[in-house]
Amino acid sequence: MCADETAHNPTSNSDERIAIVGVSCRLPKAPSPEAFWRLLRDGVDALTPVPEGRWDIEPGDDASPDHAGVRHGGFLDGVAEFDAGFFGISPREAVIMDPQQRLMLELAWEALEDGGILPAALAGSRTAVFVGATGDEYARLLDREGTAAISQHTLTGLNLEVCDPPVSK
Repeated sequence: MCADETAHNPTSNSDERIAIVGVSCRLPKAPSPEAFWRLLRDGVDALTPVPEGRWDIEPGDDASPDHAGVRHGGFLDGVAEFDAGFFGISPREAVIMDPQQRLMLELAWEALEDGGILPAALAGSRTAVFVGATGDEYARLLDREGTAAISQHTLTGLNLEVCDPPVSK
């Protein structure tokens, strides 16, 4: 999918062109842009029952007070299927990484593939990756493990401010 849009810089009189040359997405029941469009076209409801072990759904549960009574939601499939070695990440670091960070690496790579761009070609270029991430459910899950879950990778692995993927390595 390609689009050429004109971006207006409010501090300048000149127009700058930007191009969206590759896209990717991972949404409930839609692991790709093509699947997302099919889901929309077909009017598919992407909400499903809470996966086994995700959280306790009974009201009054102290372990999951934010989710008590919630029985359905939009959940991604295959979040744990991250190929850490492909991205040069150790297995120990990958285990502690928030799934949002893992997904960003995968999605950035998929967007480059979609656009036919070699990541190495981006080094030193005027290319930017913009990411928005929120929520810390994974940190809450690890918190249940106590201090045993803390390692040298905890700070960066759970910090969503470092979610921008290093795609030009």
